[in-house]
This record gives sequence, C-alpha cells and structure tokens, in this order.
Amino acid sequence: MLAASFILLLLASLVNFFFSTQILRKVSAADVKLSFFEMRWQVHKHLKLYKQLCRQESGRLGSEYYGYWLSLIVMIGAALVMFYQLPWHTLE
Repeated sequence: MLAASFILLLLASLVNFFFSTQILRKVSAADVKLSFFEMRWQVHKHLKLYKQLCRQESGRLGSEYYGYWLSLIVMIGAALVMFYQLPWHTLE
C-alpha cells in the first residue's frame, strides 16, 4: 500500500505540473511577465488572473483550473496516506 501511495503521489505530481504549466502559458500569453521561479512555485499567485481570462474568452472556467486543484488534492491525500503507512513502531 505504501508503494501504491508513492506511485499515486508521483503521478499526481506530474499531472499537477502539467496543469500548472498550462495555466501559466495562458497567463503568459496575456502579456503577463513571469519569472522562472513562478513557473512552478507561484501558480496560486496567477489563478485569479487565469479565471478572469477564461471567463472573458468562453464564459466559464477552463478545465486546467479544475485539473490543477484535483491533482493537488490527490497529492496531499497520497502524502497523508504514505505518512500514516510508515512503520512508526520500528522507531521505538
């Protein structure tokens, strides 16, 4: 179960990275200056602008927004499952 949680965490991280990149590409296409550091760690800073851009273009949120949050929740859940599955009894 620990290995399955690790694999799920890894896959969710890759999916999250993909959606983060897609979100930042759309924001960058709207002539917003992005630094290299923001390409991965500052996605939350630009989510509000991404929502505005999507609503202006199509009237609804893009699928990247939902994919980003869903993959983030799966990452946190998999990390918690891994944490609780660690053999804590061997530390005593």
